Amino acid sequence: MLLPNYELVARIGESHRAVIYEGYTKRKPRRMLTLKLLKAPLSESRKAHFIQRIERLKVLKDPLVLVPTEFGTNADIFFMGYEYFDGVPLDRLILERPQLSLKDFFSIACGIVRALCGIHEAGIVHGGIKPHNVLVNRDTLEVRLIDLVSTVDVSDLSHFIYDPAFIRETLSYTSPEQTGRISHRVSFSSDLYSLGIVFYEMLSRRLPFFSEDPLELIHSHLAQEAPALHEIDKNIPATLGRIVAKLMLKEPEKRYQSSKSLLSNLDRCRDEYLTTGKIPDFPLATSFGATRVTFISKMVGRDEEAELILKEYEEVTSGQFRALFISGLSGIGKTRLIQELQRPIVKHRGYFTSGKFDFYQRNLPYSALIQAFRGLLRTFLTESDRRVQEW
Repeated sequence: MLLPNYELVARIGESHRAVIYEGYTKRKPRRMLTLKLLKAPLSESRKAHFIQRIERLKVLKDPLVLVPTEFGTNADIFFMGYEYFDGVPLDRLILERPQLSLKDFFSIACGIVRALCGIHEAGIVHGGIKPHNVLVNRDTLEVRLIDLVSTVDVSDLSHFIYDPAFIRETLSYTSPEQTGRISHRVSFSSDLYSLGIVFYEMLSRRLPFFSEDPLELIHSHLAQEAPALHEIDKNIPATLGRIVAKLMLKEPEKRYQSSKSLLSNLDRCRDEYLTTGKIPDFPLATSFGATRVTFISKMVGRDEEAELILKEYEEVTSGQFRALFISGLSGIGKTRLIQELQRPIVKHRGYFTSGKFDFYQRNLPYSALIQAFRGLLRTFLTESDRRVQEW
């Protein structure tokens, strides 16, 4: 028996990392649960991470968000239990309905954003916004957000990055900063980028970026712009298309800075559409409802140096060899200057790595070189077996 203290009634679904069941505890047979069983055993450090994440989620009291009410292990099986909700994953609902009306879209979209508001107000980044983690009641279109425990970090998932299910169900919705290829930290706006892709798929019935090659898909998230929704389908209002496009901007600081700001725009669109059948153009909100200071990663006063670095890099892409030395006291922005290289390197499908001599590791010879090569090798190991063999 998988879980001796539980009765598993029906198998609901399966992903590359878990199997989902409907069931209940034998001591409370009338209280239905959704039970998620992880397929692979967890290391002690990973198990500690899961438990820490679950404990932190206890601050969430939003009824639109389902968090684990119980968890544990049996042999090598780690499981989590959630309150049961009579709904289907959003991806299944999209398949069941050949055409999702704008009225239904607004009902579901506003519900998702309200749930996200509660998560962000608690200071938590979901980290895995995708249709599979949105439950929708078929009749009422009520929404619940799930799976706040298994956040996405592509750099830690190299062992199944080429799995077709992972590419389609997770990597397709991953924000640029979650790919591990750029230096931006994962924040609330990362959830909003992923949500933009979910909205894009709901409205157009297609993903903005997709490839069976995960590295190609990562490149799309980092460097390519999606076709405008209102140009794909003339029935989609241009204002709604602009909202989705703003969610999917590559630079985190240019997206919506709060889920409340997004909700205010969606509510206005819904009200206008239900009243008049049209959505007029209006300025999109940016920081309405933001409860935290947003620090924008922008370099100031180093335009000449940045231009020189980028010019020399362009020479390298044409086959030349270049080496630049940047010196200066600690704290003046040498690292930030070097990070200007990341975007053009992504454009040319190159590799970026860095290492720094740490004042407290002066006893380690070549520590910065080791750090740089370690980062490069971690990137190589996320590629296909053929590419790894070539390297």
